[in-house]
Amino acid sequence: MQRAVMKRQKKRKDKPVPLPDLALEYPEDQGHRESRHSPEHLDTDEGNGPSANGAAARTFPAEQYSHGYVRIEEIEAYDGRWVFVSCPESTGKCPHCMNHVYHIGCLIVSISGALSTTGPQPRSSIGIFFGRQNKKNLFAELDGEKHTAQTAELKACLEALTRTFVLHTKWQMEPPKNEACHPLNTLVIKSDSEYVVKGATEWLPKWKENGWKKSSGQAVANADLWRIIDSMLKQLEYDIKVQFWLVPRDMNRVASAMAKQALGEA
Repeated sequence: MQRAVMKRQKKRKDKPVPLPDLALEYPEDQGHRESRHSPEHLDTDEGNGPSANGAAARTFPAEQYSHGYVRIEEIEAYDGRWVFVSCPESTGKCPHCMNHVYHIGCLIVSISGALSTTGPQPRSSIGIFFGRQNKKNLFAELDGEKHTAQTAELKACLEALTRTFVLHTKWQMEPPKNEACHPLNTLVIKSDSEYVVKGATEWLPKWKENGWKKSSGQAVANADLWRIIDSMLKQLEYDIKVQFWLVPRDMNRVASAMAKQALGEA
């Protein structure tokens, strides 16, 4: 598992970190156990990875919620440490925890990259949000000579995939809330970066087929990062589904604020 592109980071936080006030949008869990269940009733395809029906398998199917009771802003369900995917078949919220029925094995991880050009040299950072008081949350300023908005977004994506890979190996030993837990089924990377989401779901397979060149014949920018992301996706997709959810910026405020906080701009 390669992580060479993620150079040693400044202000790295591996313990629970103080989140921005925006994290209050994620309410505390009230412990209502009936609001969660397995996602097995949705597993109608064969295989977990994109091989079954192409890169579209990596696109989070937000449209399946458009004709039900779950609104777009209610797709995320929050327990004390994690953010889960609401079940599209839910018919109403639990009056105790105010969540729709959600899938215990399907995580949503919010990511963001930030770039600052206010100083003498550009600086960049990442923010990754797994849930309230979660030890895997991270905001960090990035080292290195190349600082762009795109590389920051890619490094946030890579770090989220890497942390989930480690989490996946421990999921049965450290289940949420120490309860009987279904195996990790799906990881949804939530981002407001079209570059990350379309890159992973549409462009990446074409770049690989073309020898890491665009249709114009030009070399793919940030190919070194994309190659490692591709490798990490392959490893995860042996066991779980990985999907990417493109959201408006105002639906990704927590991860964005975390990245900015790492630069002292929150």
